[in-house]
Amino acid sequence: MKHVRPSGREHREKSNLVSPRGTSVLQSLLTELAFVLLPRGMTPKSFGELARSAFVQVAADAAKRRNGRINHSRVAAQTGLSRSDVRRLLSRDVLDSVHVDQTPVGRVIAGWRTDRKFADRDGKPKRLTIAGPRSSFTGLVKKYGGDIPHRAVLDELLRIRAVVEDNDTVQLQPSIRFERRQDIGFLSPVLPALLDGIRIAASSNRSAAASSSIYRLSFSVEGEVDLAIVRERCASSVRAMLDGLGQSLGTQVTLPTRTRNSAYSFTVTVLLAENRAGNPRGTR
Repeated sequence: MKHVRPSGREHREKSNLVSPRGTSVLQSLLTELAFVLLPRGMTPKSFGELARSAFVQVAADAAKRRNGRINHSRVAAQTGLSRSDVRRLLSRDVLDSVHVDQTPVGRVIAGWRTDRKFADRDGKPKRLTIAGPRSSFTGLVKKYGGDIPHRAVLDELLRIRAVVEDNDTVQLQPSIRFERRQDIGFLSPVLPALLDGIRIAASSNRSAAASSSIYRLSFSVEGEVDLAIVRERCASSVRAMLDGLGQSLGTQVTLPTRTRNSAYSFTVTVLLAENRAGNPRGTR
C-alpha cells in the first residue's frame, strides 16, 4: 500500500499543538505583561530566560528518578531545549543572570557613572556635549549602547526623566534610581489571584469550573467624582461581605498569600479594577 505523505498545511496543523484561539489568548496575556514590564526595564531576553527556567523546573519535577536525580534527557524532550541548556538552567540561579542583563539605556547610565572618561574624580557623571571629539554623549552611547543610535537613547532618557538637555549638552540627574524602575514587586499583591484564576481555568472540567468560580460585574461611570464614589462603595461592600463570611465560617480576612494551612482550602478573592479615559488598559 502506497504511503501518502500529508500536505504541508496538514502537517503544520497536526504539529501545531496549540490552537489558534489558544495562541491568541496567550498572546493577549503576554501583551498585557509586556505593557507593564517593558517600561520597568524588563527585556525580551530576560523574560525569555525566566520563561525557559520556569519550563525546565516544571519538567524537572516530573522527571525525577526514584533516587531523586533529574533525568535531563526527559526534560530536554519535554521542553525542546538541548540537554546542555537544561543542565545550565538547573545548575545556577537564573535570577542572578537576569539581574545583570541590562537594556542599552541601563548600560549607558552605568557607564556614565563608572567610566572615568565620562565621570569626574569623585565619581559624579560629567555634563556631556551631545557630539564632539572627547567625552561626548555620542561617544558614551557608542561605547555602551551597542548599535542603538544616540538620539534614540537620549529620547528614552528624557522620557524617563533621567537626564536634562540644555544647549547641546546633557546631564545625568544625580537622583535617578534606574534600579527602582526595574522593581516589579508591585505584582505581588495580585499574584495569588492570578495563579488561582489560571488554575481554575486549567482544571479538568474547565468550562464548569470557570462558570461556577469566576464572577464579574462591570459598569460605566460618568467622571472622576462618580468613580471615587463607586470605588469607595465597592471597597466597603467587599470588606463587609468578606468580614461576614469570615465570621460565619470562623475565620478572618487575610492578605493575599499562597500559604495553605491544611490539605483542603477555599479562597475568596475580590479584585476591584478601574479604567480611566485615555488609558486603554486602565489603572488597576
